[in-house]
Amino acid sequence: MDSMDIETAANIGEAVSGIAILFTLLFSLRQMKHWNENRRYEIGRDLAAHMNNPLVHRGFSISTVKLHDELTPQELAALSREEKDAMNALMIGMNNIGVLAKNGHLSIDLVEDFCGVYVRMFASRWRRVIQIFMMVNVNKSDEGEESIWAGLFWLLDHLESRGTSNMSFKQVS
Repeated sequence: MDSMDIETAANIGEAVSGIAILFTLLFSLRQMKHWNENRRYEIGRDLAAHMNNPLVHRGFSISTVKLHDELTPQELAALSREEKDAMNALMIGMNNIGVLAKNGHLSIDLVEDFCGVYVRMFASRWRRVIQIFMMVNVNKSDEGEESIWAGLFWLLDHLESRGTSNMSFKQVS
C-alpha cells in the first residue's frame, strides 16, 4: 500500500511538472510574439525617422530639380557639396532599406508604403547617378555596381514593378 502511495505521488508530481513545462512554453511563445511585434514597430519607426531626415528630404528635392535621365558626369560633378551630401544620404539610405527588405528584415509592404512613390518617380534618375558613379569610380573598387548598390537595385526592381498603390483621394462635395 505504501508503494502505491509513493507511485501515485510520483505520477502526480510528473503530471504537475509536465503542466508547468507546458505553461512555460506557452508563456515563451507569447513573449516571442510580443518581442516580434515590438521589433516590427521599432523597424517601422526607424524607417520613418530616416525618411523624415532633412538631408534625405533635400536629396528628394535634388532628385526632382537637378537630376534627369540624361544626366551627364559634368552635371553631377557641378552639384554643390551640400547637394552631393544630400544625394549620398538619400541613396545610401535607400540602399540600406533595400538590403533590409531583401533579407526579410523589413516587410516589402512597409517599404512600399514609405518609399514606393519615390522609387517609381526617381528610379531612372537614380540608376543614371549610379551609372555615372561607377564610370568615375571603376578602378577604385573591385566591387561591381551590382554588389555596391545591390540593395538599391533590388528595391528599384521590386517597387517599380508594383505599380501604384490602392490609395486614392476622396472627392469633396
